[in-house]
Amino acid sequence: MRGSCSCNNIEVQWHTVDYSAVPRACQCDYCWAQGAAYVSKSGTAIEVLIHKADLHHIVTQGSGVARFHECGNCGELVFITADIEGETYGALNANCLSNKLGFSPTVVVDYIGDAAAQKRQRWRQHWCHPVRITFR
Repeated sequence: MRGSCSCNNIEVQWHTVDYSAVPRACQCDYCWAQGAAYVSKSGTAIEVLIHKADLHHIVTQGSGVARFHECGNCGELVFITADIEGETYGALNANCLSNKLGFSPTVVVDYIGDAAAQKRQRWRQHWCHPVRITFR
């Protein structure tokens, strides 16, 4: 499954054969403002190609454990990553993906009270791995 930000500066490819992912809408102030809904599946890989590195912005929020990858040109949040035990895990903003079959309706999730260790454990179990980021 492929996707990108609106201006195509950040392109993603999700190596999955399961198109039934349910987007999750985090209720923290940052994700809510971005209108993000995340999809991921353990055991699947993400490849990212960033065309203009100077327009790739990384934002941290809350506990500072996750990194939110935005395009500085169009302002879209495309994906999120976290380093866990030396490995990069990630999830994609479903709104930036082209899923010909369509995603299931978005569910609301609230992880605001979770400690950093709880988040890392959940991400390790449910997020995509590996994540490869290439700059052109």
